[in-house]
Amino acid sequence: MPRSMDKDAGDSGAIALVLVARYHGLSADPTSIQHRYSPIGLRLGETELRRAAADIGLKSIGIDSDWRRLCRQTPLPVIALYNDDHWVVVAAVREGQVLVHDPHEGRPHELPESTFRSAWSGRLLLLAPIGSDFHRVQRFDFSWFIPALVKYRRLFGQVLVASCALQVLALATPLFFQVVMDKVLVHRGYTTLDVLAVGLLMVALFEALLGGMRGYLFIHTTNRVDVELGARLFRHLLSLPMGYFEVRRTGDSVARVRELENIRQFLTGSALTLVIDLGFTLIFLLVMYWYSPVLTAIVLLSLPCYLLLSLGVTPPLRRRLNRRFTCGARNQAFLVEAITGMRTVKSLALEAVMQRRWETQLASYVQADFRAANLGNITGQAAGLINKLVMLGVLWKGAHLVIEGHLSVGQFIAFNMFAQRVGGPVLKIVQLWQDFQQAGLSVRRLGDILNTRSEPGYQPGRSSLPQIRGRVIFERVSFRYRTDAPLVLRDLTLEIEPGEIVGITGRSGCGKSTLARLMQRLHAPEAGRVLVDGVDLAGVDRLWIRRGVGVVLQDSELFRGSVRDNISLATPGLPMPTVERAARLAGAHEFILTLADGYDTEVGEQGNSLSGGQRQRIALARALISDPRILILDEAT
Repeated sequence: MPRSMDKDAGDSGAIALVLVARYHGLSADPTSIQHRYSPIGLRLGETELRRAAADIGLKSIGIDSDWRRLCRQTPLPVIALYNDDHWVVVAAVREGQVLVHDPHEGRPHELPESTFRSAWSGRLLLLAPIGSDFHRVQRFDFSWFIPALVKYRRLFGQVLVASCALQVLALATPLFFQVVMDKVLVHRGYTTLDVLAVGLLMVALFEALLGGMRGYLFIHTTNRVDVELGARLFRHLLSLPMGYFEVRRTGDSVARVRELENIRQFLTGSALTLVIDLGFTLIFLLVMYWYSPVLTAIVLLSLPCYLLLSLGVTPPLRRRLNRRFTCGARNQAFLVEAITGMRTVKSLALEAVMQRRWETQLASYVQADFRAANLGNITGQAAGLINKLVMLGVLWKGAHLVIEGHLSVGQFIAFNMFAQRVGGPVLKIVQLWQDFQQAGLSVRRLGDILNTRSEPGYQPGRSSLPQIRGRVIFERVSFRYRTDAPLVLRDLTLEIEPGEIVGITGRSGCGKSTLARLMQRLHAPEAGRVLVDGVDLAGVDRLWIRRGVGVVLQDSELFRGSVRDNISLATPGLPMPTVERAARLAGAHEFILTLADGYDTEVGEQGNSLSGGQRQRIALARALISDPRILILDEAT
């Protein structure tokens, strides 16, 4: 979030309010707030802060909270009141640490949970832009999937109906066997046998037909859900601030995105079908009780055993699954880095080094996977043993009942078939519990993406801004990339007029590229303001500034497609003369014509089929095609 304000700027409440306002893309000044709402210099209270928030464009609500609610249910950032009537901004809560911006200290820092809780009064001031919902940004959990499931509720309903019909047909098979054993064999009723055989054939055909229809509907529905959820996830991923990607490895983020499939498969696969199976399990148990209460009691005695088995295996299983994911994500990140940096690997003859690192990491993953799979295998075998012991008990006691005349042979066979129908879902519960642990871990991993707040974007109520003219002002700007890192820029003031050409030189790491990032609002300054045409970038739509600024980075990325596609990337479908004009301005037209297919030549992944200089010229043409009023050339040589 924005980390502005000098520590001596004034009232802690006013500064905290402005910090949150800037996070939401609203411009405000703490000195003006303090002067307007506390003209005699008194400290601003909650009432004054809420009035100031309304004038800025924020709605607010004050609540008494606790630590659990702050961690799980409170949309961040939020303003918290300390016991000494001092206001701070709580930006993040994670693993026993609280990221707090204390206006008196002038920069954010992490506090241990115990330190924060001892200082916090329990009072919070929730803030959100007017027109939004306080609870719009909630902690990511299984409820995130509900809208997509509800959207296709009719299709899921059809799947449920087909499943129920299959379960009803499943009741018929044991009854057929009972009649054959007790009536047909005893009375030699060939006609009855033929009728039963035809009936059983019809049941089998209906089961096959309904099973096929259910499978088709299920696959069709889950594919549509996959598209819906995947699009929502990628939309959120694109909206995340640049800082999110700079502190995470690409392979790790890709691994987290793939966790979506595990969660979707759990919700729409085994969990959904098990609900139906369990519902009919109760019906089967009632039928079994009608046959023999004693045999039914033997079956029911196995349920606590399954429960204890599932609960006992949960802690080690969760640890082993988490370890497997960590090793897998590390492997994927290493593989992505190795392949994208293959030119460096080859040029420095690093094949042997990379091979050793890969084998070491792969061995760690295989070991973690073996430990998780082995525990799952042991659990499955233990559940199978319980099931076999139940069948043995039913067989032993059932045989006694048949011999004693309390149960017919047909009833005994039918009971065993019903018992197997009950045992199947119970065994599925054990497996489902393991799947639930996997899905729960997937939710936590995916939450790293979906619990991160998006950049403030377009707001319909905000007035539109004119085309950029090009006047840029850095007003006492200070900036650092991480809270524990030194300042890259300190109290920088700079003014650039339209039409000026400004060259900025300095040693590596002195902040030249940082200026370009601040001007595009890829990062927010810790102190001071960046203004374009007199407008504070903290209060404007990011697209307004980014579309008006052309940028050629040190390592300009090209995307798979043709040369023409990459030049007109921001505005697909531009006429060819416009594309050629931009290429001529960038000095790229001549070499493009020498390529095999000219402007239709495929550049390959990340432009690997082109030289570094050719990629830079195409990137320059891409920046010039929109006729920007501000052009930034990072490493302009």
